[in-house]
Amino acid sequence: MIKVFENEYAELYDMSDEIPHVLFGYWRGFWQLTDAESMRALHFPLDYVKEKDIKIMLTDYKDLAVVSESVNDWLASYWFPTVVQNGLKAEIVIDANDLIGQVSVDFMYENVNVETGLITPKALNLEEAKKMARELLDKWNKI
Repeated sequence: MIKVFENEYAELYDMSDEIPHVLFGYWRGFWQLTDAESMRALHFPLDYVKEKDIKIMLTDYKDLAVVSESVNDWLASYWFPTVVQNGLKAEIVIDANDLIGQVSVDFMYENVNVETGLITPKALNLEEAKKMARELLDKWNKI
């Protein structure tokens, strides 16, 4: 894995050396539209997905605190449609550790599949997420 971005809200790693077309994101904190650093972290993957032909993002929310309602609305109306338009086909989710974070994650992904077509299964850990990513890529390569 090659680290391609880091700040207090995210660490993002290109995993193409291990699994082609895969980006891993470790997300944390309390996201707000008014926080420039949280928005910088959220904007980074949008262009990176397109530039590097990323098809799958492994998303670890273990240390996510909460996603504000305004950020959730922005994710639904802008982030998810944009990242899908830029080539992302699946986002494999590792859930938050605490209940508030889990509620934020569930709320974030509530309608994503229907509205964008993005595949968003949950995995228990990074190893399971990697296995799921390999299986999806194999399936798509056979089509």
